[in-house]
Amino acid sequence: MYAQDGLNEIQQWRQQTRSSEHQLDWRWVGRFRELVAHDSFWWLTWAGPFTEEEQQTWDRLSALPWEETIKTQSGQLMKVSRERELQAALLEQREPRLHYPAIAIEDVRRRIQGLLQLDAEIRQQEPNAIVRRLYQGAIEEDVDYLRLIEATYEGNSERFWECNLRVFPLPSTDEMNYALTHIKRLLFRGLTSRETAEISQQLHEFLRTRLHLSPDLDQYEAESNKIQPAPAGVSSQSQRQISVQATRRFFETVLRESGYAEWQVVIDPNATGARLEQGLHVLFLPDQPLALEKIKHLLAHELAGHAARSMAGERSLLGLLGIHTQNYMPTEEGLALYYERQEQRQQGHLSNDEGIEWSAFGVGLASGIITPPQTFRSLFTFFELLALLHGLLKWPNAERQNIQAQMRAYARTYAHSICLRIFRGVPDLERAGVCFLQDAMYLRGLRLIEQAASQDKTVLDRLAVGVCALEDLPDLQELGIVAPPQAFRKLATAKDLNSYILSFEEESPEKKQDAQV
Repeated sequence: MYAQDGLNEIQQWRQQTRSSEHQLDWRWVGRFRELVAHDSFWWLTWAGPFTEEEQQTWDRLSALPWEETIKTQSGQLMKVSRERELQAALLEQREPRLHYPAIAIEDVRRRIQGLLQLDAEIRQQEPNAIVRRLYQGAIEEDVDYLRLIEATYEGNSERFWECNLRVFPLPSTDEMNYALTHIKRLLFRGLTSRETAEISQQLHEFLRTRLHLSPDLDQYEAESNKIQPAPAGVSSQSQRQISVQATRRFFETVLRESGYAEWQVVIDPNATGARLEQGLHVLFLPDQPLALEKIKHLLAHELAGHAARSMAGERSLLGLLGIHTQNYMPTEEGLALYYERQEQRQQGHLSNDEGIEWSAFGVGLASGIITPPQTFRSLFTFFELLALLHGLLKWPNAERQNIQAQMRAYARTYAHSICLRIFRGVPDLERAGVCFLQDAMYLRGLRLIEQAASQDKTVLDRLAVGVCALEDLPDLQELGIVAPPQAFRKLATAKDLNSYILSFEEESPEKKQDAQV
């Protein structure tokens, strides 16, 4: 009887799974992958109020299948209406009125119900307690995220915030003060420079009156007297442009020699940058030459940072690791940033964490961690001043009038961009204290991995098993899941990497043909 049960299970596994190897979660992984494979950032694309003509166009497009050309036209429609509304809100000194017409609410609700049904079956039928617990956590997180999107569609701010807090933890007071320290250092530099004193005074006044912060800048005077090390320059070799064909050959070779021959490298003439589509097993490259330094960044961040863990998870004893476990995001983003910083230091560059620090600080300001909660309009003012000060300090010797105009345009664009991210999906922008918490994960994740690696370097290898959280490692160890060799990471830190990449340019078929002629 037991033998027959075992044979029946093997037969079911072979009929249902895509993997050539047995996985502990073969019953569930295919259904779970389908239910969580969606483009949530498309659903949460902002639009301003449509004109009557725009609404008619949207109704016509939304009735068609969401093919790439239709999504492009719809995205342009949302962009035009959004930019118009942001400018109107700025002129009228009010909060923007944004909505999210791309939310496919029937699909969202279908996925929620599918995940709840899957959870019920796993609770009843999964024999392995660890597998059962890991799936329950992952499903709970994905259901909360989908319900967050549903709350956006329904205009329910309370439910949006509740789901938000279950998926993403709030920034801590320590993280806020960490970012604030660097902002105050920037402010001190601005106040001591005649060219930036006026904008610095405005930022200082904003911190004092709007955020109720009293920045004590005396401690930075001693720092200003110290000689700061000059950042290492970028070598001319690192800026050398590599043809897109040579770049594709490099990544194809890396993927093939690392055991991922099923992956493809595709040149996309419409792309403005490289991107990784894990579900499709495709690395897309823009149809343009890339700097040697950019190619190394893609190797370190996209392949060694993101793709390697997903690839390892797909082939592991637990297919869930090719998708994600609960609370994976801080670990996932922290690892990618950690490896990126390691690669920068190896090249003699100083790492710059201002972007992730400002994002975390903005999320904390919007949710009221160490200040009263701020709205979209208030945060826009803050980031416009901060970005303008940063730009003017970065280019102090540029022609003043010219750079002022350019920097003001850049600062306004940046402020709108970061505020849109921080308030993505928020149903009512008039209500302070509600925001989208995801952008706080980058700083938290980087600090989490740096701390873990300083205590035990082997944690980096153990996390390479798949897309998991740091706290999952004891469970994975008990399941006997170990990390495969990390060819991507070894290559990304190889001393002769520059020469290796350049060899694909030198050995191109075109050059070989010229040499033969």
